[in-house]
Amino acid sequence: MKPWDLWNEIYNAQYTVSGDGVDWTVKVYDDEKTVRLLFQGSNDSHDWKNNFNFPVRPYKKQQNTLWIASGWAKAYTSCNDIIMQKFIETADEYCIKKNYSVEICGYSYGGALALLAAEDFYFRTQKKVAVITFGAPKPLFGKKTFNYVKSCVTSAMQYAHVNDIIPRLVPFYGYRVLNKIKIGDKFCILKLFNVNKYHLSYGDSSLYV
Repeated sequence: MKPWDLWNEIYNAQYTVSGDGVDWTVKVYDDEKTVRLLFQGSNDSHDWKNNFNFPVRPYKKQQNTLWIASGWAKAYTSCNDIIMQKFIETADEYCIKKNYSVEICGYSYGGALALLAAEDFYFRTQKKVAVITFGAPKPLFGKKTFNYVKSCVTSAMQYAHVNDIIPRLVPFYGYRVLNKIKIGDKFCILKLFNVNKYHLSYGDSSLYV
């Protein structure tokens, strides 16, 4: 699936809402032989409250290796058992029987959760997945956390429009994603304030040329 088609798929999918307002779904794509866990972007004011809950906290008590911005850690751990049960059951069914590949994808707020889900999947199964996100903020803090989460995935493609302000969050030193792929026109600081345009631009195929 082309990146712009995947973004449209994420943006328009029907989601289950669990825990702290986390929108997620597991979908099987027989034409591509792929199982995907999808996370939606910010859907209400509560999601935005989590977006701006920046202080880091140790995640899963792995204090020496994994530090995550509190808002996204809180949201994901509120329902990760439910999500992983469904995803692992589906992945096992299709990967073992039909040799399907597995991906975890997300947009915006959901892109931050996708990284946590990828680590969680590896933590539970010792199997790695590909991660694809669009307009995702930076939930990972520190080099050790970055290196650990990177070791949990087969690949990461995290698309960020140069004039989209959301991938620039958290705006402090030390916060990271795995692999930011910049797309779009020349950067202009004034364009960062046009969130409705650039944060919703990922369905434009011309950006990926």
